[in-house]
Amino acid sequence: MAADEDPQRRAQAVRALSHAQQHRRRASHLYGLVISGSVLAAAPDEFGLVRLGIALVGTLLVYWAAESYAHWIALRSLQGRALRGHERVEVLVDGLPLVAACLVPVVVLLVEALLGVETSWGVRIALGVNVALLVVVGWNMAGEGGIVGRRRVLAAATTGLLGLAMVGLKLGLHH
Repeated sequence: MAADEDPQRRAQAVRALSHAQQHRRRASHLYGLVISGSVLAAAPDEFGLVRLGIALVGTLLVYWAAESYAHWIALRSLQGRALRGHERVEVLVDGLPLVAACLVPVVVLLVEALLGVETSWGVRIALGVNVALLVVVGWNMAGEGGIVGRRRVLAAATTGLLGLAMVGLKLGLHH
């Protein structure tokens, strides 16, 4: 009996895939925030806030496509066959949190543009928001992982340090 025909093996595979999907979605969101910070940090002040928002979404779409392609090919090689329709959709959907991670920084950039905020200050504010988001994500993921107390604070701070590294990059690139 093939693995696809054995109900117990199939149920185990579905549970494992579900866990893998959850893992990828959480990791993708965190990674999307890190990439968002790096795009914000690397942007020249002459770029403009709206253009930067578009570049941020575009960059994350390219990362999503590349990451989804890598997962698609890896899954296909592990399965030893072409992916089925639902598997292709799952691979694409599982990576979307990477793109969704930039939505708050993009909204911040667009609101700042509407308010006429100077680009250099707008980028700094968006970077600050991105760092705060990283801290919140680190805090939430640590809590969901059963980490409490000082270790949870440390986990959130460590995640936030990824964002502060982007702030340092911004200062190093543009000063």
